[in-house]
Amino acid sequence: MLKIQLLVAGVFASLHVMSQQPLPDLATRAQVTYYKGRTPEKQQTFSFEKNKASMLINQAEWNCKKYDNKAGNETVYTFELKKGSMDKAGLSIDFLFDHWDVKNYVIMPAAAYDGNRFDVLEYGYPPLFKSKDYNKNLPVTITNIPRLNKYEGKSRMDFNTGDLATPAVGVYFPKTGKGIWILTEQATELGNSALIFKENEARNKATFTIAAPCVREEYYSMANLSPSNETGKDLKEGDKVTIRYKVYTYSNLSSPNDLNKKFPAIRKSYGTSAYINQLPFSKAFELMEKQENEWWSRKDSLYTLGGETLNMKWQLGWVGGLMVTLPLSEAGGDSSADRAYKNYYKILTQSQSPSGFFYGCGNGKIWCSDCFGSPHPDNLHLLRKNADALYFTYKYVSSQRNRNPGWQLPEAWSAPLHRQADAFVKLWKENYQFGQFVEIETGEIKVGGSNSAVTAIAGLALASKYESNPQYLQVAKEAARYYYRNFIVKGISCGGSGEILQNNDAESAFATLESFVVLYEVTGEKEWLQYAEDAAAFCTTWMVTYDYRFPEKSLFGRLDMKTTGAIWANTQNKHGGPGICTASGDCLFKLYRATGNKLYLQMIYDIAHNIMQYIARADRPIKDQHIGWINERVNLSDWEGKEAIGDIFHGNTWAQVSAMLTVAEIPGIYINPARNELMVFDHVTATVKGNTLTITNSTRFDASIRVFVDRKMTSVYPQGFISRCPIVNVKAGETKILALSEIQ
Repeated sequence: MLKIQLLVAGVFASLHVMSQQPLPDLATRAQVTYYKGRTPEKQQTFSFEKNKASMLINQAEWNCKKYDNKAGNETVYTFELKKGSMDKAGLSIDFLFDHWDVKNYVIMPAAAYDGNRFDVLEYGYPPLFKSKDYNKNLPVTITNIPRLNKYEGKSRMDFNTGDLATPAVGVYFPKTGKGIWILTEQATELGNSALIFKENEARNKATFTIAAPCVREEYYSMANLSPSNETGKDLKEGDKVTIRYKVYTYSNLSSPNDLNKKFPAIRKSYGTSAYINQLPFSKAFELMEKQENEWWSRKDSLYTLGGETLNMKWQLGWVGGLMVTLPLSEAGGDSSADRAYKNYYKILTQSQSPSGFFYGCGNGKIWCSDCFGSPHPDNLHLLRKNADALYFTYKYVSSQRNRNPGWQLPEAWSAPLHRQADAFVKLWKENYQFGQFVEIETGEIKVGGSNSAVTAIAGLALASKYESNPQYLQVAKEAARYYYRNFIVKGISCGGSGEILQNNDAESAFATLESFVVLYEVTGEKEWLQYAEDAAAFCTTWMVTYDYRFPEKSLFGRLDMKTTGAIWANTQNKHGGPGICTASGDCLFKLYRATGNKLYLQMIYDIAHNIMQYIARADRPIKDQHIGWINERVNLSDWEGKEAIGDIFHGNTWAQVSAMLTVAEIPGIYINPARNELMVFDHVTATVKGNTLTITNSTRFDASIRVFVDRKMTSVYPQGFISRCPIVNVKAGETKILALSEIQ
């Protein structure tokens, strides 16, 4: 393993990295800055000799020590104000990229993909495409967010470390086949840091900066950029500031995908994670099922979203719709299962449009394409909703058949389901993409160019198996290759949400992963397994990798919320979410079983264990939330204002559906005797010694724990299997000991 030479203010210092050859023309510098408001008024660079430097600036004497921890692959700068004082000051480390090229791929996890170097429409929230924007082959088009400029003009991204799922930057250099990842901490003694990436006007030089405190030139909020009111800190004699970072470099890369595949191994370089048991899965489901049944509309035969407007009464996919029915039917009581069946019956028999696609919103009597308050103009429909519906409906019918081999698909469902699947086939054969928004009545693509509706791959794959229709599978395979090549390989995934134009987002990324896993399970072909592993690596860039330090007086600070495993929304809506919108993430569990790679087991553990803490309950109220509600906000960022960090709005969201799916599709305890592996997803502790399983429930709630003893890891388990795993009941405060042979 060789060393890369980094230039620090004219002095070479070695840095131990993962590389065969050093990256050319990469230098660093350490600086002190005086600010006038948000603008640097005076900057001075340290000149090092034997990793020590000092300077006098405005009668203030500074010392700086640099330490290279080669064993830990870490560089540490410690700045100390030895004499005097400084007003509105800051410290920074710059990484200088010479011989820069705009074709270089830049990623900042959950904040920038390909440098956000896309076309821009400066629409206010909610940003929705207008008729003048319609284009089947639209280049990726985003809202007004921090970005490197695709055209002339300022090219700069200013972020708070809280704007990223992991404070890091990665760069892939296609001309040389090299890549680099730089990771740092959330905060220094001065609070969160700023992470700034900018290009010069000629676009032949670039700089990445870690700056303490966070001083951004522009502040981002809700699809809008405006001048920030941030400035430096007033520092006194004896104050110290420490900036840490780790650099990893790579050779022989051929795509952004190759760079992103390096991230899972290093993503937890900084930060810590604590896992607290407080709410067993079974109790969580009890609270949520009760709340969902309160929102059941008997007269409309729908599980509603709690409101009366078309988009708040019911939506087909994305935020719940035909998704919440699956966990209610698999893990709920008899009445919930009966209502889920009626919900499916209502939608499949009454809400189909002439195109074969189902309408996106409705109130049980009136149906429309889609809407935010009022129906979209031009019958515009987010096709992702139909993709979700196709997939979840075939998951539901497959589960019913697996539970009861004599179960028959209701005759009234058959034709509508075939028409919907055929509509996707027709769309693909005419366009060789599924598009993002379609005209619901005709099925014509109005806006294309994203992988928003990628879940259609999983839906068609399941439909092909259930219906014994090879055409569905053929289209699923063709689409999988297209979306892998044009999105995962290029390091982008965009347009999953209905109100982000085509910003990059976690929803489409995880939907792509899930589709590849389903395709592998249906076919057994290794091609899709490789695609799935690459997609999983990309998904890690959307996962919060550490427990964010919230302000002590914030809601989440007082509740001691742990953020490891939260999933970022998208580059426009800059917040984490309690889970995946809208899925359990069991695709990661299945990927682990297919590969044996424990990374995927840890990923799904982070997600599944994390989500339950966000459920409001009587003994742990969360602001003004009703019992059983889960809000979608995990605000690490100040995009809604500094006062909103660690805060939520009043309302239940799609996150409840994700939590219910987690209970239905992720085992409470997983045991693999052959591999001597144990993973406890539920909020209990367990050990296995020989043939003996010991479970301790330290929470205040009785727990009914589903246990999966995996004796056939190579076999694909059927839909609904997890919800039918054996249950072990452990009372609050109890320890139970039983033999594995008792768990059948």
